[in-house]
Amino acid sequence: MKQFRKLFEANFKSTFREKAVWGWSIAFPVLLMVIFLTIFGGLNDGDTSFEANIVTVMDEPNELASNLETILKHIPMLAWKKDSPVSRKQAEVWLKDKKIDAAIVLPASPDAKSVELLLNKEKENSTLSQIMSGIVNSILQETNNKIAEVTPQLFLQTKFISSGNDQLKYTDFLVTGMIALSIAQAGLFGMVSLIEMRRNGLLKRMMVTPITMKTFGLSISLVRLILSVVQILLLTLIGVLFFKATLNINILSFLIIFIVGTISFSALGFMITAFTKSMDGYMGLANICSFLMMFLSGIFFELSILPSYVKPLSVISPLTYFANGIRDSMVYGLGILNTHFWLNIGVLALWAVVTFAVGAKFFKWEA
Repeated sequence: MKQFRKLFEANFKSTFREKAVWGWSIAFPVLLMVIFLTIFGGLNDGDTSFEANIVTVMDEPNELASNLETILKHIPMLAWKKDSPVSRKQAEVWLKDKKIDAAIVLPASPDAKSVELLLNKEKENSTLSQIMSGIVNSILQETNNKIAEVTPQLFLQTKFISSGNDQLKYTDFLVTGMIALSIAQAGLFGMVSLIEMRRNGLLKRMMVTPITMKTFGLSISLVRLILSVVQILLLTLIGVLFFKATLNINILSFLIIFIVGTISFSALGFMITAFTKSMDGYMGLANICSFLMMFLSGIFFELSILPSYVKPLSVISPLTYFANGIRDSMVYGLGILNTHFWLNIGVLALWAVVTFAVGAKFFKWEA
């Protein structure tokens, strides 16, 4: 116990003194979460998150054009650059200068067959163009039904069902994803102290002392767990207090996935130390792993939107299963009897065993 206590104290000090640990394991996840929540946090809060600045073009005033303009002005998502219609030339100039998002060219006569939607070419495949096209098409369909005196027989009603809280929102999704990411970052970048210990010969000298490598490894693992607890508490408090995240935590499943995940990413960090000789090499390889997993593991968005040729990378990423496990236990309240829980645990455990075995095989104790 005395050896363990001394090793723990030394590892604790070396870990929390390291700027890379504070930067990548604490500051980076907090900053990233705050940025994303500030931008996208209101997606499901009942507030209008989309707004387009538009104008209308009416070459010849007529009843049909006036009726369409009246309908458009009752849509809260549309902000008006100018209340009255402008010329097409003026609308095109504003579009090119990006002073407006869209211009709607209303029918020139009651017999006109089309309405034009003018958008900036740079936004051809953007969400703005899709939403504006949907809005205009919906209005035209409703107008066509009225002109033809057709009474719609079918209406769409959309309901969202979740195994978690009924108030589930993007904030909950992102906060738990960032918790998983921060723990992964701690494992990947937290082993940087081994590089320095190997460089200055400390590891080599430690081999001739009574200290066992098991005791040394346990002390490092305990420090990793403490760092992860700090991350969880900090990110959860920010999410709940400032962004109104709603959590439904299953304590047992959360503790298990947390411990297994922490060990898994620590083992991955250990493997990286086996293939790098310097701090720069370690940070470079850890950064590559971090950024690949960050955007391919469902931290910021659902994996279903990824291209089909990218999805296989998501399937093998350990962060995918760790993020799913953290969300299942913190948002949906799923317990250990759920099949997804054991899938996540199994994949993470496999990554831990394989990466630790590879790291132990190739790790050199001498510089």
